[in-house]
Amino acid sequence: MNQPPEQPQGWHPPDEPPKQDETPPRSEAPPESGPAPADRPPPYQGHYGSGQAQPLPAYPQQPNPEQPYPQQQPYGQPPSPQQPYGQQPYGQQPYGPPGYGGAPDPHAGRGARFGAGLLDRVILVAASIPFVLPAVRWDRIQDAADSGETLDTADMYNIPLLFAGYAIAFVLEFAYYTIQHARWGRTPGKRAASVRVVRASDHGAVSWGQAAMRQGFVSVLTAASSFLGLLGPAGSLLSLLVGIVWLLDHAWILWDPRRQALHDKVAGTVVVKAVSWAPDPYARSRVPGDPGNL
Repeated sequence: MNQPPEQPQGWHPPDEPPKQDETPPRSEAPPESGPAPADRPPPYQGHYGSGQAQPLPAYPQQPNPEQPYPQQQPYGQPPSPQQPYGQQPYGQQPYGPPGYGGAPDPHAGRGARFGAGLLDRVILVAASIPFVLPAVRWDRIQDAADSGETLDTADMYNIPLLFAGYAIAFVLEFAYYTIQHARWGRTPGKRAASVRVVRASDHGAVSWGQAAMRQGFVSVLTAASSFLGLLGPAGSLLSLLVGIVWLLDHAWILWDPRRQALHDKVAGTVVVKAVSWAPDPYARSRVPGDPGNL
């Protein structure tokens, strides 16, 4: 029979653990130190293909503790408002419809001011006629027409009644503008033209003093032009000069950049557009004791 081949020393079956007294054979001689065989590549020295070892990348430097990281907005808190480019500074109302850049010019146009003034004048003339008509001497006018006689102003009018009628008309005109401008900034004529009177400094509601000064300047010119014409030739010349100033007052809006009349500059007021989306400075809560809020 064939004999099983001899097993090498230290061999044991794979299903049996090695015995305690058996130790693996020790190599007879340690490997000699020396250069690596020619067929074995040298150890890795860095980047493949470069002759020098590449240094390891440095870790990022820690931030300076004196310079903290930018503060983040806390979760749930709205970001701090920033002023967009081209927006009006805080506290000033931008004049323009919502969602748009705003109207380029908030001041009322010349046509709107003329139309508003014309309508208000028609209302005042109609209200003043009952106080002035009694001063007319209709009998003297009829006699002069029949005889061809020329009448002067003193013959055509009852001077005391005429002065009284003019006084009532001027008081009515002063109250008409002053009260409505101080309370609402608008007369019927200005409502029809969609304009209102406001302060020139901040477009706020005018005070009673501003409203009275504004209309007082116009009323003085109107009264002086009317009464001086009753004083003869010298009075007529003065009345003409005052009338020129009255015309210049209203014509100032033709070349003024904000369309201000002279009475606007005297009182510190300006007339602006009163469109639906513009803020109304007169629609405010009433403060007891403040005459400007009565």
